[in-house]
Formats: sequence, structure tokens, C-alpha cells
Amino acid sequence: MKALTPVTLSSSSCLWFLFVLSLCPLCFCNQNPDHVPCIATERLVLIQLKNNLIDHANRLSSWVGKDCCSWSGVVCNNITGNVQEIHLRGPDDDIHGHCHGSYDTEDELEEASKQMLGGTISPSMTKLLQLTYIDLSCNDFGLIPIPAFFGSFQNVRYLNLSRSQFSGEIPHQLGNLSKLCVLDLHDVPLYTNLHSKSLKWLKDLKELQHLDMGNIDLARASDWFQVISTLPSLLELHCSLCGLVQLPSNPTTVRFTSLIALDLSYNLFSDSLLPRWIFGLHNLILLDLTNCFISGLNPGTHGGFHSMPSLMTLRVSTNNFVNSSLLLNGLPSLSNLRLLDVSNCNISAPILGTLHNLSLIVHIDLSYNGMVEEFEDCFGNQETSESKNMGLGPVSYLFICLYYVY
Repeated sequence: MKALTPVTLSSSSCLWFLFVLSLCPLCFCNQNPDHVPCIATERLVLIQLKNNLIDHANRLSSWVGKDCCSWSGVVCNNITGNVQEIHLRGPDDDIHGHCHGSYDTEDELEEASKQMLGGTISPSMTKLLQLTYIDLSCNDFGLIPIPAFFGSFQNVRYLNLSRSQFSGEIPHQLGNLSKLCVLDLHDVPLYTNLHSKSLKWLKDLKELQHLDMGNIDLARASDWFQVISTLPSLLELHCSLCGLVQLPSNPTTVRFTSLIALDLSYNLFSDSLLPRWIFGLHNLILLDLTNCFISGLNPGTHGGFHSMPSLMTLRVSTNNFVNSSLLLNGLPSLSNLRLLDVSNCNISAPILGTLHNLSLIVHIDLSYNGMVEEFEDCFGNQETSESKNMGLGPVSYLFICLYYVY
């Protein structure tokens, strides 16, 4: 799993921040000493949920007594007493990005495993009619299927089941969640336990803003772009390592023109040209096409990166389409760019001298290319100790990787 950089975090997390911020009035409702206690029937539902779960670390030890609104991970409406949110995310290392990832020691792995909930999810949850938020991510449910009854939560706006060891076909019933804004089904890296033969079930999620299906096998979902491109509210699309092989070059409809994050990395588009519609995503903050093996540009492409002034993170490593004067000449116009990775792109023309205007850049990777140029002083005036030592320009910090540049 790739380590988070300040660039990736700031760009791909903006929607999450706004969404969580909008929920703040609810998050603090249980701190009011005069809050309405939970509804008795809903308390029984939570007890049944607890009884069906395996909890080695006793994370649900507070789930006792009559007032379920005071239980850890449970948020209620302060006026009606209805359960509105369930926060049962498992262990997650924000520094290293661990969540079923690699751990430094066996003790760390054992402790993290204990903290993960397991077992089964009680279908009685469907009686929590006012649920708007469900987070069961980073747990270990032992490769059981995602319960089809999750499609019954008509009021849910946030659903996160990522990296929780579910397996099998994604239930099409999730398409019934018409109010959904955030759907995160990201599978455990490198395992690909989940799959979907078609994404037609997504077509009615008109309010969906964030969709993450990373590491889910979509190789047979030939309709993936046809469906996703019609979602009018979509702001973030993450489909890394999904087995996708088709990148439509001339779609009839692309409604997600407000996208701020597009991640199609590690899909093998080796027979594809980079389509023009990508350069029509003028609001993009993050574009990740790492290891897609895209061979060139679609004929008639105009504008290039000039049309993406908001880009902060640009990862296009291992794509021959990058070696184009149209694209390389557009790099200096990306004044907001923090991270640039154009490694292994068969670039032969000198480009360092064109990047001196990127005053906010903190990470550049130009490795495994074929350009021949002088490195020292190509970024202009020096300011910090780091940049003085490396002959770099007016930036607060710059990491630059130049391995195997001839």
C-alpha cells in the first residue's frame, strides 16, 4: 500500500473533511447531559448485533445498560433518540496506512488482529430505520459475503465496508441506497476477494459523491465507465487495481465533469490511447494513472494539462503517452502542483528547466527516463537549506528522485 504523502492526503481527503464537518452537530449530540435516551427496541437491535460479533479486544464493553446512546461507536439523534450512526472502524495506522497491511513486528500484527471485529452482522440492523452512517471498515469478517440487507437502509448517506475481509459478488441491492453520498468498498490490497460482473446497480445513486472500489475485480464489468460516467454528483472516483482493460475514448455522455479526484492506477490499458474526456475534467485536484501502460494520446487532443489548473497531485508513471510535447509543455501551467510522478515514461526531452515556476512542488519523480540535462541550478534561486544543498528553487521542501536518468 502506498504511503500517504501530504499531497495525497490534502487533495483526496477534502470531500471527506467536508462530509465529516457537516455531521459535527450529530457527533456531539451525546455529550449533552440532557440528551434523549435511546429507543428500547433499537437498544435490543444493537445487543443482537453485539452478540453476533466476535470481539476479542472487548471493544464493545460499553454496550451495557439501558442508554445505548452513550455506548461507544453509537450516535443518536438528540431529539428523537433514534440511532443514526454506527462507528465500528477497526485498527488503522494513520502514519503507515496500515489496515490489513504490513506490520513492523508480529506483536503489532497480533494486537491489530485482536482489535478487529469478526463474526456475522445481524440482519436485525434493518430495524434501525434512521441510520445515516455505517462504518465497519478495517475489521475481519472472515470472507463472508456483504449482506444483501445492507440495501435496506434507505436513509444511509455514508457506507464504509472497506478492508473488512468480505468476499463474493457485491450485492446489487446496494443500488437501493438512493441517498448515499459516500460508498467505500475498497478491498484488502492484493487479495481481491470482492468482484462485480456489472455496475448497473450504481445507476440510481444520483447523490453519490465519493466512490472507492479499489482492488475489487471488475474485469467482467464491461459497463463500468458507461454507468459511472452518468453519476451527476460524483466528485471522487477511486478504481485502482480493478482489472480494467477498456478506457473508452469517445463516450457519448460524461456527466461527472465536477470530479476532483480520479484514480485508475494499476489497470492495464495497454491497447488504449488517453481519451480527450480526461482533459475536460477541469476541476481535478488528483489524477493517478500509475502503471496503466497507456500508449499515446487520442488524435485531436487539445489543451493537455493546460486545462487542469487545479491539479495538486499528478501520478502518471509507466505510461508512454506522457512523452508528448503537448503534455510536457503544459506542466509549467500547473501552479498548484505539489506532487509530480512521471517516472518510467520514456521521456527524452529535457524538462527540468520548465518546472522552475512550480513554487509549491514538494515531490518530483523523474526516474527511469532518458532525458539528458544539467540538474544543478535548473530551479533558479535557492531559499531553504535543503534546496541550497541540491541547487533547487524557492520551495519549502523538495524530494526529487532521479534514479537511472541518463
